[in-house]
Amino acid sequence: MNAFVHATEDEQRVLSALRTLLPEEVEVHQSKLKGHHGNPILNLEAKVGQRKLLRELWQHVSTELHAGELEKLGKIIPERVDENCFFYLRFNKQLAHAGELALTDSGDAIHLRLKVTAYPARREVAVKLLEKFIGVESG
Repeated sequence: MNAFVHATEDEQRVLSALRTLLPEEVEVHQSKLKGHHGNPILNLEAKVGQRKLLRELWQHVSTELHAGELEKLGKIIPERVDENCFFYLRFNKQLAHAGELALTDSGDAIHLRLKVTAYPARREVAVKLLEKFIGVESG
């Protein structure tokens, strides 16, 4: 999971937005980047590897998403899973800072990448597993 802090943004606000999604035990690491025009960008990144923490993260996401967002999520699963069985989501950074969770298509967001353990490791299998997990039927 990561979020970028642009020069015009407050680092603590973006960190607060990222923390809205993360379990308390997860550490956030920083790295300095440069934008296309040489502008400073800070990358805030966290990795959640333990199953217990992943369950906690997903439980929080699924219960805190804005009304209708879980249904929207169910519909966009196929377009958010790649050939390596990674599931990509973006959350509105501004709303997350306010303690709310909503999906967004904007690039200026909190980016979440989840590896779906699928056997066999194929995109179609990962999509079906996610649909079942989230509780939607494939069409």
